[in-house]
Amino acid sequence: MASYSMKHMLTFCTVTEYGGFVGAESVLGMSQPAISTHIRDFEIRLGFQLCHRGRSGFSLTEKGQLVYRKCREMLNNISDFEAELGELRDKLTGTLRLGLIDSTITNHDLPISEAVHRFYSRKSDVSLKLVVLPPEELERELLNGNLHIALGLFHNRHSALSYRHLCMEAHGFYCGRRHPLFGLADDEITLDTLRQYPVSSRIYLQHAELQGVMKTRDVAMVSNMEAQAILITSGRFLGFLPTHYARPWVERGEMRVFDHLGLSWQSEFTMAMRATPAPQDIVRLFAEDIEASIKVATIRGAGPGS
Repeated sequence: MASYSMKHMLTFCTVTEYGGFVGAESVLGMSQPAISTHIRDFEIRLGFQLCHRGRSGFSLTEKGQLVYRKCREMLNNISDFEAELGELRDKLTGTLRLGLIDSTITNHDLPISEAVHRFYSRKSDVSLKLVVLPPEELERELLNGNLHIALGLFHNRHSALSYRHLCMEAHGFYCGRRHPLFGLADDEITLDTLRQYPVSSRIYLQHAELQGVMKTRDVAMVSNMEAQAILITSGRFLGFLPTHYARPWVERGEMRVFDHLGLSWQSEFTMAMRATPAPQDIVRLFAEDIEASIKVATIRGAGPGS
């Protein structure tokens, strides 16, 4: 039996994932001195230093990065094994690891909260780990086993992953109230007019967003929609946003959409999972709940008065 325990590995992984002892304190339900003792004991038993901590902040050593990956893989495997044993007992158990891109809550065509509600209407003992990440990180976390399901916009399809179409997401081109173009009439604004001003773009959608305005200079790069909205509302940048996300600002008169120039476009929302092995029951059921929730939302959206 190894001289370190599951508790050591869980503490170390949690500290790493939450960026240090302070972030992990409430998650673990432990004081910082107790966490520090666990990490130090783990290092003593392993025979080398795992991390740097102090005034300069928390960071992993090179060996610590390797140990983190191995510990996370082992904890995930144990959780998956627990779920598989639960299947043999006709019981839903284990941890469902779900990832999605940011700011999906305003997308009524993708009712993830409804899927969660459906999933937990069953009798189960399933824990849920939900993370929000950019698409490229979601795919990486799927490949290394840290996620079971990822929901997002995936343009570079990986052969080891399977992808299911969920819905389409409409995007419009916007400016903020303080932008020089905000008060101009539509017939005063052309594509050439727009090209005179700086544009902000999400890194993972740069090609799709910028090809319409043919912009290669004066471009700001952001990693998520909140950052995009901040730059647009600053009045210094133009940019694309999903229409569902931009709607509140438009309704308050804080943003304007340029919908007369044919710049609107649609992206495909997909659900990604590892192609093999076959998904566990908890993963398969949640995937079914997502698809069922989308069907209900589609029917409601197509109903009278929609």
